[in-house]
Amino acid sequence: MKTTEQHRNVVIRYVFLTIGAISFGLGTAGIVLPLLPTVPFYMLALFFLARGSERFHKMFLESSLYQKTVATYERDKALTLRTKLSILASVSTIMAVGAYFSQDMPIALIVMALVWVGHIIALAFIVKTKK
Repeated sequence: MKTTEQHRNVVIRYVFLTIGAISFGLGTAGIVLPLLPTVPFYMLALFFLARGSERFHKMFLESSLYQKTVATYERDKALTLRTKLSILASVSTIMAVGAYFSQDMPIALIVMALVWVGHIIALAFIVKTKK
């Protein structure tokens, strides 16, 4: 990834670092919570950390969480079938548990169903499959 110049204003840099840290936290939570998307939050974290601190930007790019969730996709613009099935299995399991505990909340069930269908559409038709 092309490195970016960090912002000169110290206050703006701290704002960028704060937003980057929040994005990183939300992305990490998205690993286990199916309603939070991991990759977009990690991409936001990358953007803001790069502008806030070159050191944090480099640390983030080298982190195992980034390497496992974004780096391969960013490099290849595709996921293996095994990775796609793993994502779908974990999302489906977590959604099923959530649906079980939300049986009396139809709006929650509808939202979960839409998110689940969105995952299926994205993995089947949008994200390319790597051989």
